[in-house]
Amino acid sequence: MKIVDQLRVILVLILGIMALALLTWGIGKIYLELIGQSSREHTVSVKNDQTLDKTNQETILDLPAVTFWTCQAGLFQQEHNAQLLKDQLTVMGFKAEIISANPWMVGIGLSHSANELKELRQLLEEKGFSTIPKQIQLPERSFRVAGNGAQLTAELLKNVNSILEKGFNGQLLAKEEQLWTTQAGEHPPKDLEGLHQLYNQIRKKTTPEEQEAAGLSLFFEYQRVINKFSGK
Repeated sequence: MKIVDQLRVILVLILGIMALALLTWGIGKIYLELIGQSSREHTVSVKNDQTLDKTNQETILDLPAVTFWTCQAGLFQQEHNAQLLKDQLTVMGFKAEIISANPWMVGIGLSHSANELKELRQLLEEKGFSTIPKQIQLPERSFRVAGNGAQLTAELLKNVNSILEKGFNGQLLAKEEQLWTTQAGEHPPKDLEGLHQLYNQIRKKTTPEEQEAAGLSLFFEYQRVINKFSGK
């Protein structure tokens, strides 16, 4: 009987070990399946996030053709002479810009029509600067904007384009401020900071004439941002 009892005990132990092994194997299989499922879900989530980020950070910007007017203060065959006139006007308190090359044109002011520049031209005449109204035509343009703040970049450039088309008004100036507040965040794109600062300066002007006098700098910065994103 002792041998039978011993065999019985051994059999029970063997069965117990087998049961424990099967239980361990089953738990391990379930764990691996859960880990695999979690990994697949994470991979899909990352891919979706990357796709979403790419969509959010890339946009095609279409800018319609526009025409605006400025006061041409000088047209030079040498850039040095244009820079001298610009510096002289700056000392006198005017925000002049060199807006073309070969020849180099020095301009002051931005308006929707030549007639709107009369008061600015008269003021410049009183300071000893003779000017002529000059029409600037910009063709329709389209290019890709990608990277940090792509959507904000597109919206701000479209806003400037609307100002060139329609002239300064409170609605367009307020829209830029709203866009910056809601989309720029704590770390706004550095390429847009200069444009936003010019908007702030123009918003502080109390009369349309003062806004027009400072407006060409907004166009100049707008062109700089466009040239950067269009690869020029």
